Amino acid sequence: MSNSRHDEVTRLLKRGLNHYGLGDLDGAISCWEQARALDPENQAVHDYLETAYEENGGARKPPAPVTAGPRATGPAAGRPAQPAPTGRIVTDDDDTPKSGPIIEFDAEDDPDTQLQLALQSYKEGRFDDAWRELNDVAKSQPSRLDVQGYLQLVRNERAQTWAKEIGDQGRVLRRRISTAEIMKLKLKPDEGFMLAQVDGRLSIADLISLSTSDRVRTLEIIAKLIRDQIIE
Repeated sequence: MSNSRHDEVTRLLKRGLNHYGLGDLDGAISCWEQARALDPENQAVHDYLETAYEENGGARKPPAPVTAGPRATGPAAGRPAQPAPTGRIVTDDDDTPKSGPIIEFDAEDDPDTQLQLALQSYKEGRFDDAWRELNDVAKSQPSRLDVQGYLQLVRNERAQTWAKEIGDQGRVLRRRISTAEIMKLKLKPDEGFMLAQVDGRLSIADLISLSTSDRVRTLEIIAKLIRDQIIE
């Protein structure tokens, strides 16, 4: 791929992620379809589109085929070869996601293998596991655009899960335990703040608007407090 086309794919990926983060699925799909037209073998683009189409009520798109290539060179060369998951994502020198050769590393050391395990968790609906595993990869390779994109997808799935668990956001919440019992709880600061707002008069929507955390974290806190029977 030429440098100019490579840069354009990167730009379209980032723009699509911005649209997705704002809830504009049509805008995200438009950008990622343009990226796919320029780089049909880009596995990250196919994964992004698959999720976006599903959320938008359309058909799921099959992943792009990934063909085997040469083995890894450098520090990982010489390690015993392990069976590599099909469709692993690798990146080039400037960390733009694209499909490429399957590289075989030990799972506990190789970020690409860790990423593949995270994507498996995501596809199986284990979003908390996927979130934790993706964050582990992001810590070691913070500039990887594909990892940031998958984090955004998983973040959105987690938010939807908590919203469904909470249910009607118009209903009023109240505490189920006494102040003395609350003092014994090991709550995080943002959890304690949210619990302090629950007064039997504010609705879930009111609590979300008052929260000092972002909406996704707020949904997580409310769902946790309800699940732990601290509020109802």
